[in-house]
Amino acid sequence: MDDAKPAAKPGTAISPEHLARLLQISRQLSSTLRLGELLSLVMEVATELTHTETASILLVNRSTGQLHFAASTRGEVPQDIVVPLDNSIAGWVVRYGRSLILDDVQTDERFYANVDEDLAFVTRSMLAVPLITSQGTIGALEVINKQDNANYTGQDVALMEALASQSAVAIMNAHLFSQSDLIAEIMHELKTPLMAISAASELLTRPEIPQEKHADLVSMIKKESNRLSKMTRDFLDFARLESGRMRLAREEVSVEQIIQDVVDISQAQAAARGIEIITQFAPDLPSASNQTAVIGDSDRLKQVLLNLVSNAVKYNVVNGRITLSASRQDDMVQINVADTGPGIDPEDIGHLFERFYRIPGSEGAEGSGLGLSVAQKIVEEHHGRIEVSSVVGEGTTFAIYLPVTAVA
Repeated sequence: MDDAKPAAKPGTAISPEHLARLLQISRQLSSTLRLGELLSLVMEVATELTHTETASILLVNRSTGQLHFAASTRGEVPQDIVVPLDNSIAGWVVRYGRSLILDDVQTDERFYANVDEDLAFVTRSMLAVPLITSQGTIGALEVINKQDNANYTGQDVALMEALASQSAVAIMNAHLFSQSDLIAEIMHELKTPLMAISAASELLTRPEIPQEKHADLVSMIKKESNRLSKMTRDFLDFARLESGRMRLAREEVSVEQIIQDVVDISQAQAAARGIEIITQFAPDLPSASNQTAVIGDSDRLKQVLLNLVSNAVKYNVVNGRITLSASRQDDMVQINVADTGPGIDPEDIGHLFERFYRIPGSEGAEGSGLGLSVAQKIVEEHHGRIEVSSVVGEGTTFAIYLPVTAVA
């Protein structure tokens, strides 16, 4: 089973130059708290130290226990690539907490060829080391295809294990920072409705406040309470999606029915501003007749569209129009939510899906600041994507792309 070379022998020396480089990297790793930047730095250093063509980092999902690609120098890695802990090289490294050198990966029975197929890449040789912390093994760091078809050495293993040891701690710190950073941002966002409720409640107790003002204060409390409730739901959804704890249904969904349900729910909000909602459905949408379907969670997809339509109503012009359309684009279904609002400046487009981001001038608008972030994550959990285009003075269009699956 284990026909790989042994890991570095005890006492394998690291050159003074490499030790100096590792010390320098250690300082960079400890000061980098954004996970994406951190993983890129680790892979860059790994390829540099071992003179390797490419590198990858796989991490264990803390809620599901599955191993998945977190980053690769081969380019953007699809988020749905899961590597089994059994019958994979990275899985073996994580399970046994040991390093592996493989001079000919293709002949090793643990090689998970699906990854090469997914990434359109050919793996020849590999050195894989575990990412070990005091809480256990959290993943694996791989360097792939040593330059000039050379073989990996004990020196390479010693360097990679030293780098992996530093990197594992840094990755854990980045996860903790992300959690604490989110909590701090959540508390900041909660302050506004809480202060409004507190102020209105206090005013209601004052005898000098006229009776006719009481209804306004009660209305304010109700409004801010509803806002607080929505914010709390969004915070919980975002946290579950971030941690991988949100369980989505995997069943055939009717795109037309979801859109129609969203329209029915949104009509009253739209009518209050004189906004017309129009639907357009292409005839070739997935259905039993053409033996194709969108597989996913109807309730969560409905949540995404409700958020987009609610925003389209909120930021539209009075007596404007919203068009919901669905069409087939090769192996994807495209769902558009287009409005006739004021549009969004190009410099703001790239920030729309950032958590708590608000377009300048809309800071006082109701909402959690997480709606679009949650929507994006739900769509990505369906192996789809969400895009936005806008023309200032004409309107904005959000486009959701969901994969179509053949069904019997």
